[in-house]
Amino acid sequence: MDTRIALACALMLCAGASHANEQWRTAHLRNACDVVLAEVRAAAAAGDAEAQLQMSDWHFFGTCLPKDDESSAHWALRAAESGLPRAQVVAGQVSASGLGVPKNDAEARRWYTLAADAGDPEAMLLLARHIEAESGNPLAADLSLAWANRAADAGYAPAYVHLASLYSGGGAQTDYAKSAQWLTRAIDAGYRENAVWVAYSWACLNLGRYDEVLDAADKVPRDAPEFKAAQINHAHALLLNGQLGNARELYAANMALRGDDEFRRVLRDDFAELRRSGLGHPGMTRIERLFGIDTVAP
Repeated sequence: MDTRIALACALMLCAGASHANEQWRTAHLRNACDVVLAEVRAAAAAGDAEAQLQMSDWHFFGTCLPKDDESSAHWALRAAESGLPRAQVVAGQVSASGLGVPKNDAEARRWYTLAADAGDPEAMLLLARHIEAESGNPLAADLSLAWANRAADAGYAPAYVHLASLYSGGGAQTDYAKSAQWLTRAIDAGYRENAVWVAYSWACLNLGRYDEVLDAADKVPRDAPEFKAAQINHAHALLLNGQLGNARELYAANMALRGDDEFRRVLRDDFAELRRSGLGHPGMTRIERLFGIDTVAP
């Protein structure tokens, strides 16, 4: 996710558990900024963490107060120092992005850890992703997985998608059954974006569940950026189900969408992973020869 979008989501999530906070958060929508500004400024100056976080929100979005990333970061950090977990999440993202303050990965991890230890599931997932990116840490993969599981156990649906991606990467952790299970939970929780349908179709493909592949792939509209990934998964399912002619037509259409070089690279990588999953099919070799793929598995 783009950093600014992620920060925006965090700030919106941080806005207002109480009625007063809701009134602050929606002030610009009601043309009531002048009414609430004095109240929030006074509360923030007196150390109210919720008011400080609202000041950060306003400066970040440029609503009720001028757009100012440094001021937004200043108020988010003050709220975080007061011990508000939701503010600590924002402080971690500010430190990780360098938006309004110097970029500092160690500070980002510290803030995420404080919020995660306080039980904030968003912080748990952000911490998992942060640890996963650490180089030279032999425990990074295990620690990242542990925090992602804690976020999922807390019912945080984005963690379901993250865990699904960990189990479908073609690496040591690959387990397409687990990936499909997590994606099913994400879909049931309302995460039905195109990328989720593509990921679900890929997991089902590697499990040999071809009808589910077709159903998921067909949910991605033709004008979506993810359509070409859904389309090639559809073609794979037809091929592995013995429908070579129909698959060949879809592969040709996918080649036209992607261009020759990208198509051949994706086809080579996909077939290698499908073979690793035990789904080798004689039709694969015929498709590789037809489309000029000269590096094939024995």
